[in-house]
Amino acid sequence: MNQKKILRNLLKIELGAFAHQLKLVESKPRLLKKSEIIEAIAVLRRVSRYTEEFHEQYSVIITALIWTYSPPKYRDGLRQILTPILSSLNFSPSNSIIDNDFKENGIYSPNISFIDKIKTISNDLSNSIQIRNETFILTGFQSRLWKRIDESKLIGISAPTSAGKSFLLYLKIIDLILNCGFTKFVYIVPTLSLIGQVTADLSNLFKNFGVKKIEVLNSFENLEKNFIFIVTQERALTVFSEKGIDDFDLLIVDEVQNIERVANEGPDRSKILYDVLKDVKNDLNVKKIILSGPRLKNIANLGFEIFGELSDEQSTEASPVANLTYSVSQEKSAYYINQYSSVLPKPLKLKIDNGKEIYGLGKTQYNDKFNNYLNSIVNNLQDNVNIIFSPTAPQARKSAKSFFEFSKRRKGKLNDDYLGKLTEYIKSSVHQFYELAQFLEKGIAYHTGKTPMHVRKCLEIAAKEGLVKNIFCTTTLMQGVNLPANNLVIRNPNLFTRRGKQNIQLTAYEFANLRGRTGRLLIDLIGRTIVLDESAFLIVEDLEEKSFFDEEYKEIKIGYGDLYIEHKDLIDDFLIQDERLEDAPSKHLLTYIRYTLFKYGSEGIERIRDVGIDVDRKLLKKTLKDLRQIELPIDLASKNRYWDPMDLAHLFNICKRQQVKIPSNVWERNLSNKLLSCLNIMKNEFTYYFKRYIDVENEKYLFSLSITAEKWAREESLFNILTKRFGSDYNEKIANDIENEIDKINSKICFGIPMLLKPISDIYHDDNSFISSLEYGAYSPATKYFIDRGVPRDTAIRMSKVLRYGDREIIQSKINWNLLEKKLNYWEIKQHSHLIP
Repeated sequence: MNQKKILRNLLKIELGAFAHQLKLVESKPRLLKKSEIIEAIAVLRRVSRYTEEFHEQYSVIITALIWTYSPPKYRDGLRQILTPILSSLNFSPSNSIIDNDFKENGIYSPNISFIDKIKTISNDLSNSIQIRNETFILTGFQSRLWKRIDESKLIGISAPTSAGKSFLLYLKIIDLILNCGFTKFVYIVPTLSLIGQVTADLSNLFKNFGVKKIEVLNSFENLEKNFIFIVTQERALTVFSEKGIDDFDLLIVDEVQNIERVANEGPDRSKILYDVLKDVKNDLNVKKIILSGPRLKNIANLGFEIFGELSDEQSTEASPVANLTYSVSQEKSAYYINQYSSVLPKPLKLKIDNGKEIYGLGKTQYNDKFNNYLNSIVNNLQDNVNIIFSPTAPQARKSAKSFFEFSKRRKGKLNDDYLGKLTEYIKSSVHQFYELAQFLEKGIAYHTGKTPMHVRKCLEIAAKEGLVKNIFCTTTLMQGVNLPANNLVIRNPNLFTRRGKQNIQLTAYEFANLRGRTGRLLIDLIGRTIVLDESAFLIVEDLEEKSFFDEEYKEIKIGYGDLYIEHKDLIDDFLIQDERLEDAPSKHLLTYIRYTLFKYGSEGIERIRDVGIDVDRKLLKKTLKDLRQIELPIDLASKNRYWDPMDLAHLFNICKRQQVKIPSNVWERNLSNKLLSCLNIMKNEFTYYFKRYIDVENEKYLFSLSITAEKWAREESLFNILTKRFGSDYNEKIANDIENEIDKINSKICFGIPMLLKPISDIYHDDNSFISSLEYGAYSPATKYFIDRGVPRDTAIRMSKVLRYGDREIIQSKINWNLLEKKLNYWEIKQHSHLIP
């Protein structure tokens, strides 16, 4: 047999076995024969000699399939053969999956030949690093990256999700602290969930290595001389522009691919990230900068375009995990399961015997027949940890509920005390009828932007511990949340359930990143994606049919140039007329131009042109002259860069005439009424900003929003807020009402209201504690102390009440950890375990 036939044979065995596991075919799976193992090893030895990344991936797939489908009696002999091969491929960390001695003690099991042992040790030494007394064996990519970070000021990283780049960056932070004297770090991540994950991971490493002089923080209300801030781009903008940081040692930007949307009408968050990095270039002194993201073609060029400096690049296409994609397709009346891999140009196909439950191909709605199809597939994967992608947050909850009802046909509950404790904890900390708590009885959960932070944290911990087996997720999954799943199940690329005006879909690049979420370094050899409707992932371009299943890469385009050209006439007209623009797709560009000129004067002209906005210089000078005539303090504009200075001047005059003020602290009398009054002023006078942050004009809704905001800022627990709002009696609407109220708190109260009302606070030069209390959901120093260190809000409140520190400044050395352990439950302790000395 030739090399290609041997590979196809291995993949066919995997295809048959997986199709049987899904109960789509009748034929029973088989293991490899001894002769097939010998032939496959011969191919593996030959292919593994090549250093190209394609051959590395080829070798990884062969290794994973040999190990997975060999009879147990051959495992010990195989380990002796595969160990040196994985080492020669510079994937030694994967040996921990096949060698328990190596996993437990860092020493290879005996019986490897003397020559192989010498080669393996030699390869491992070249990829090893030592931090204090601990040795880490890296992959080849990690080892190269480690060295280049030492040598480069600006470096771009592009690698698959499973390549282990995040862990390498954590270790490098420790190394830079211990060996280079670095003390100031900013680590930018895209989501609050990722903030919590990175904070906990780094805090635990700091404990392991005895790093005590630098704290891992999520905010910067009290700037320390030594710090590592784990923040979103919004908070990073504040730390750079308002908090007086002029220099620091290392900036890491994770998931930097999100910056691309500045070049179109994409979300504000990408623009904020772009502005943050431009501020770093223009105004700050940073020793090292790392930009990191998956599957990026031009990561080095991105660094040059943003910072104007030559950038180093470390990239890899090879993954230590064999990622395979399976899809269900229909040809006439027959169904097929197709297997896509990175090593064969065309998929392998197997006709499905049991297609009676397959339904909904080419459609979008979730009805009973499709739910039965989805549930049967997930049910057949019950021994694995599975992520089920949902197009929207409400659909994630509905699909989880459908699978829960489906799973109740199986007798009994999961026999796990910790999962039972988690169920009771969520009922007591969210609401008695919060559906997620009920679903956990069967190891089922959903994880979306509407999930409370303390619940998200517990779900992520439970998934890592293997307690939760099936997690229904939305696009939050794409932003780096580390859920160690074996399989991803997805219906189609849609981010909607009903067709409408905006039928938003995942791109091929985003889908490639989703697939990379299955299988993790040191955990799995194979990660699988199951597509329930292949036809939804086929697109036609230039009369050619293309698939979403290729290993798609992204070339990032940044800057505002194309967008300015598209809206040039409108923007130029308003600059010429010197007028306020109420609302338009291009308003943010007009705001950017006016803000930059107002703050930086003549220097602002070059900053505007640096981001690709090629406005005529004479018009910019004329605009600058006009802006100097408006009544607006420059520090007020500096603190509110996403307000057009002309709008801000109008607000400034309104506040002076009407003495508009927001509440100054959480215990102010008539707080909710004062808050409602401010919201109505913004609704009537500044529609653009009101829609941007609140976008609901109903007076009853705004009143409810103000009442809930008062309770939230005063540290009332989420459980009390929801129970008082909806009572403790069951009704058919209560599950949906609870979800919407949590979403209202997350999106409107913690973010929308503070962003909308911050300019009023800044007008009065207030370091307004009420604004801060809304963002935190807390007012006391003790509660904020814990939140700043990665403890979710409701858990931080519980800790404060147990300790009874009140308003006294809390000092870490005085925390009574023993008391907390006695008074808090298992899952509350888990959420702050990274802080326990």
